[in-house]
Order: sequence, then structure tokens, then C-alpha cells
Amino acid sequence: MRMLKAKVPLTLLLLLFFCPRVSAQSLDSLKTELRQENPELRALLLDYEAAMKIGAQQNQLPDLEIGAGVFVLPVETRTGPQQFRIGATQMLPWPGKLAAMAATADARARPLLEKVAARQLMLIYKLERAYYSLAGLEARAVVLRESLALYTSLDRLALSRIENGKGSSVDVYRIQLQRQQIERQLEELIYLGQQEMVTINELLDRPAETQVDARVAIAERVAETLDFAPDLAADDPDLSNHPGLRIYGLQQKANRAAIELTDLDQRPDFGVGVDYIATGRRDDLDPLRNGRDVILPRAMVTIPLSKRKFSAKRQEEEVRILALDARRESTENEFRAEIRRALNTIDNAANELYFLREQSQVIDATISIARSEFTNGKRAFDELLRLENQLIGYRTKTVLAQTIILTQRAVIDRYLINQ
Repeated sequence: MRMLKAKVPLTLLLLLFFCPRVSAQSLDSLKTELRQENPELRALLLDYEAAMKIGAQQNQLPDLEIGAGVFVLPVETRTGPQQFRIGATQMLPWPGKLAAMAATADARARPLLEKVAARQLMLIYKLERAYYSLAGLEARAVVLRESLALYTSLDRLALSRIENGKGSSVDVYRIQLQRQQIERQLEELIYLGQQEMVTINELLDRPAETQVDARVAIAERVAETLDFAPDLAADDPDLSNHPGLRIYGLQQKANRAAIELTDLDQRPDFGVGVDYIATGRRDDLDPLRNGRDVILPRAMVTIPLSKRKFSAKRQEEEVRILALDARRESTENEFRAEIRRALNTIDNAANELYFLREQSQVIDATISIARSEFTNGKRAFDELLRLENQLIGYRTKTVLAQTIILTQRAVIDRYLINQ
């Protein structure tokens, strides 16, 4: 059986994709939803909670050791043969060692919370980038839909000239070809928009087909960014509160806690115990306290003899602290370089916007004159069509430049969390 695949009309696709959606969400609300619903963040938070439980496990005495033995060949004593032994031993670490072990475990767990915060900033950046990209696609679609209206107007002009015997039907066909190209571009924008929606829904742990409304006042956001960018470029922003940098300080605290624990590890540990020995009665004699059992209290001490391993451990942690200083410096330099690249890109896109604004004003005036001259037969259709296409190209480039500015603002926001 032959199956005919029906093509969805372009107008229906546009209606589904670009028309207002019932549940429009702002970017701020999407960020809030991401913080609450993203499964990766939930998993990282659970990892942190699990790691914080380790300290309570460390701050406990070692397990009580209980042992028992039977004398296969009983030892004969004055009061009788020893039959079996039961004993218990409890080790007692050096005072403060258990608390230091718990503090070290907690110190190693705390950087995980900064890891959560840093990952959250990265996911929010991905959300903003997809959101602004989707907004830019919708703005470009507006430009293309308006261009369809321009081509409709041109079509009427071309038909009127044909009726007056001054035009050619070729002009009408060329306009139809331009309209078809625009319609194909709109279909491409629909596809790209759906891809961005999939990204957003993945971050929010929602079904992939959930519609996202990214209509945003792009011009206002761009103007706000262009206002603050020069000041930021002139200043030296404070990045010390970024979780990607704070994490190094917390890791160093964990290393210092490990050094304190090493100092306590080289102290002796103590132990106490007691043994109960059951003794049988003698049949050949009846000595004083015949068959009396034995209770044997015990005290122990473990003395670390090798000091080299503790010295090596201390040196290891000190070297790790220095390495973390270097890594923090490298990471901060990377952050500042990302900010600088973003500012440079914003500056270049702003210059592009100013250029396109001036060019669009000139070409608008030129098109008005060209339309009048075309109607009067004083200008060729090719020139008018070229001007119309050039205007559409300028408007599309304007939206692209605005989108670049907003996505680069998202890059900066990832690092200037408290600016």
C-alpha cells in the first residue's frame, strides 16, 4: 500500500510555534524552576548530604572487641585448671582525635556544596543561552513575516505594471521565488526553535515537546547590557564570591584539617579491657580458694614508632595547599578572560548595531524613492528587489547582533553572580 506523507502547512507551523502560548514563563521563573527540578542538581545536593553524614560516623569510639577461648589443654594453677576465657577490649584514641576526624570529614564534604552552586550557574547559563537564542529566532521570524507582507506589496506593484503594459510576468515569478525562500527560512527557524525548546525542557526536567514562550523585550535587554558593559570593562570585577573560586579555599581548609589530624595520629592511643577466666576445682587437693575464677583488668597503649609517614603526610597536604593556590589563580584568570572576551564580543556587536541602524535608515529612504520610480517606470525591477532584500538582510543581521549581545551577557552573568 502506498502511503502519502502530507506536508504540514507552513501557516499551521507558524501558528503552533510563534503564536502566544497559554502558559508563558519569564526567564526568572524558568531559573527558579531549574533550581528546583533539575535532576543533576538534586543528585549533587544528595551527594553533599551523604558526605556530611560521614563526620558523625568518624566521631565515634572504635568498636568494642569481645573474644572468648577454650583451653584445650587446661593450664593447671594452684587453685585449679583454667577452662575458658572471655574478654572485652575498648580502644581509646588520643583526646581530640575523634573530633578532628569528624571535622576533617566535614571539611572534605563542604566543597561539594560549592560544586553544586558552580554547576547551577553553568546550567542557568545554558538556560539563558537557549532562551535568548529562542527569543532571537522568534524575532527573526517576525522580520521574515513582515518581509512576506513587503513581497505581497511588491507583487501588487508588479501586477499593476503588467496591466498597464509596462511590466513583465517574470517579475511576478521572481517575487514568488523570493516568497518561497522566505517560507523555507521560516520552516528552518521553526526547526531551530524546537531544538532550543528541547534544551530548555531537558534542563527543567520536562517533556521535550513542552512549548516554551521566549518572547522577551530584546531591545530593552540589549540597551541595559550596553549601559553596564562599559563600566564593567573599566572596572576590575570582584570574583572572590564565585563558587568556582570559593571551592579552593574550602579544599585548603580540608587539607589543613588533615594536617591537624596527622598531628594527632602520631600521638599514642590507649586501650582498656577485662578478661574473665573460669577455673575448675582441684580433686587431688583442697587449697584455699579452690576453683576460684580469675578477673584480669588490662590497660594498653599503641605507640607510633615511625615518624616519617606522618611527616610525609604533612608535607603532602602542604603541597596540595600550594597547588590549590595555583589552580585558583588559573581559574580566576580563565574567568576574567571569559568576561573580557564576552565584553569584546558585545562591543563588536554594538558597533554592528550602530552600523546597521544607519544603513537601514538610508535604505528605507532609498526604497521609498525606488518604489515610486518603479511605479512610474523609471526604475528597473531588479534594483527595487535588490533593495528590498538588502533591507530584510539588515533587519535580520540586527536581530542576530542583538542575540549575540544577550548570549554574551549570559556569559558575564555566570561569573558576576553578585554584581
